[in-house]
Amino acid sequence: MNNERGSMLPMTAGLIFVAFATIALVVELSLLGAAYRDVATVADLAAESGAAMLSNPGAYDAATSLDEAAAIHEARRVGAMWGSGSTRVTVDTEPGRICVTVSDAYHPKTLVFIGVREIDIHVTGCASPIAG
Repeated sequence: MNNERGSMLPMTAGLIFVAFATIALVVELSLLGAAYRDVATVADLAAESGAAMLSNPGAYDAATSLDEAAAIHEARRVGAMWGSGSTRVTVDTEPGRICVTVSDAYHPKTLVFIGVREIDIHVTGCASPIAG
């Protein structure tokens, strides 16, 4: 007599493990995407608020120009205000343009088991002043 009772138990356990691992990976990738979106939003906000700092002589005509010192200060202020505690903000200005690079670290919850400790996110947002 061939006794095969319980032969499906290891296969079912393995299938359940794979299903939970797949769900955990999907959730982790979704959280990483949300973290990237948040950092991108901070970069865009900082760049746009910095680009709003116009020099007074050309503020309301076609010759708008960026007040670089005020733009850098404002971009860093907004980046620090909206970013997380570990957010790093780098500001680069060119004539008539400001670019803000925001860097932050994402700490995965489930990928720790395979050795992933931290994922760096770097996003650059640029903006130019326009005539009001």
